[in-house]
Amino acid sequence: MIFNMQQKKEIASQAVNNVKNNDYIGYTAFFGKKDRHRTVLIPWFTDFLSPFIPAIAKLSGYNFVNCPKTSKTSADIGLKYGNNEVCYPATLVLGDLIAEIQSGKHDPETLAVGISQTGGQCRATNYIGMVKAGLKSAGYGNIPVIVVSLGGVFQNEQSGFKLPVFKILNISINGFFFGDALNQLFAFHVVREKEKGRSQQIFDNYMELATNIILKNKPKALLGLLEDAVKDYNSIEIYDREYEKVGLVGEIFVKYNNYGQAHITEWLRTKGMEVVTPSMIEFFMQTFVNQRENVKNGINRLSEITLKLLPFTYKLLQKRLSKFEKIMSKSRAYVPEENIYKIAEKAKEILSLSNQFGEGWMIAGDVASFATKGINRVVCVQPFGCIANHIVAKGIEKRLKKNYPTMNLLFLDIDGGMAEVNLHNRLEFLITE
Repeated sequence: MIFNMQQKKEIASQAVNNVKNNDYIGYTAFFGKKDRHRTVLIPWFTDFLSPFIPAIAKLSGYNFVNCPKTSKTSADIGLKYGNNEVCYPATLVLGDLIAEIQSGKHDPETLAVGISQTGGQCRATNYIGMVKAGLKSAGYGNIPVIVVSLGGVFQNEQSGFKLPVFKILNISINGFFFGDALNQLFAFHVVREKEKGRSQQIFDNYMELATNIILKNKPKALLGLLEDAVKDYNSIEIYDREYEKVGLVGEIFVKYNNYGQAHITEWLRTKGMEVVTPSMIEFFMQTFVNQRENVKNGINRLSEITLKLLPFTYKLLQKRLSKFEKIMSKSRAYVPEENIYKIAEKAKEILSLSNQFGEGWMIAGDVASFATKGINRVVCVQPFGCIANHIVAKGIEKRLKKNYPTMNLLFLDIDGGMAEVNLHNRLEFLITE
């Protein structure tokens, strides 16, 4: 169709009027004190921690509900109401939330949406704005969005949401330690078990028992529960032979979320490989190294009290962790948790510890730790186009291979348009070399 000049002017004028008549109005649904009764939907993160979050929230006086585990539906809906310019985890998180709202299980008028936010240089800083825009596009702009975070956050209007930190701190820490330990037990046994499904059955049972303990706010009881879990896993009949190990590192969501990583952990296990993943607590412990490094480089200025509190807090956490480690040492699956400062020293041989965006120096540190443990096959997963993690992962490949020449590294980009057969083909080369 060909337009004359007058028609073109009329079309342009109409477009300008449309913009004027549809000026963007910011997100107006806020979470005030009157909204504490709302059901707060949260996206599924990982099997060994997500079930604990609603229980901890209940202790805080809030009703959190996990969305179902991430699925193809989540990916499709996330793309429909988000956009393909953001990282894959952001798409899945948005899809999880909208899919659950659309399920009809909840009254939108009594809902809120909760997400975590780490901020920093990562695009996760923009998750809140993206979730709000997506909810609005889907017709749910009346649902408040809150941020579950202990630090400062952006675009956050939630005067009615406050976490009683001291009330939930002890149980939250023990819950993290328990979840990490149970995941280690499961990962070791699931590939070796003679009775298929037994490891998963024990895992599910202890996750449920741990959730009930968390609801009662009994941190020490989780230690006793872990002792029982160790005994149950030790009683499983396993194949007595050596299993090749594959390390899994990378961006936190695709590393721990089964759908987000295209189920590559499950696929590797079907090939008889034991998949070893760094503990979740390690991700949070890095802050002690980061704070020290930032003070040294003049990036942060901390008070004398804070400078003294940091090592004191670290020692308290290590003391708490040692109690779980002592119990785990009775398991045939036990691998000691490595000191975060030792991991940092190994990472420093590859890149500066000032690299703290994305997973920061942790990827280099984890790969180095695997190498020293004799694990020479490592898969690094990151969302496609995740600049932060490409720099501190793929960008340091040459240095890693120079320091660890026997290391076989495979970098996989994950997104909604990937072909799983391509991932499997590349994984096949990794495990057969």
